Amino acid sequence: MNMDLRPSQIRFSQDSINNKFDKKSAHAKRPIGETLDALLKGECDISHIPPITVVDRDGVWFTVDNRRLWVFRKLEELGKCTKISVKKGYRIPSKKFTTVNEGRSVTLRHDAGGSHWKVYRSSNENITGSVATTESRSRVYRHDRYRCRMRYYWC
Repeated sequence: MNMDLRPSQIRFSQDSINNKFDKKSAHAKRPIGETLDALLKGECDISHIPPITVVDRDGVWFTVDNRRLWVFRKLEELGKCTKISVKKGYRIPSKKFTTVNEGRSVTLRHDAGGSHWKVYRSSNENITGSVATTESRSRVYRHDRYRCRMRYYWC
């Protein structure tokens, strides 16, 4: 079952994550910050990132796709993503459930890499720094809508 959730509604299942994507992925060994940079610069589109799988644990959504969730949450913080399409899963193995703070945050074991995202200002910020809340800036990304211009990450 697919559904749309805000990245901030999803919690991390682990207490820490590596700064690079898994060697099994199409973007093996790429720092997660470089992926975030590419998304912010328009070099790659969020729709080309595989959807994360979420599991309901006592009314709270958790995922084992923690690095992708980190990227999606950063995009949400920067005003570039309000919702993502996710797949519903049914369980998280106990060895993968290591969170110490109910999944509210995660620690990066090394620098995330990339540089653009570290100085990027949200397009939703006005001069005083408060975030605008207009519907026209709301976006829901689905995983089949856009074509990526770059083959460096998931594309």
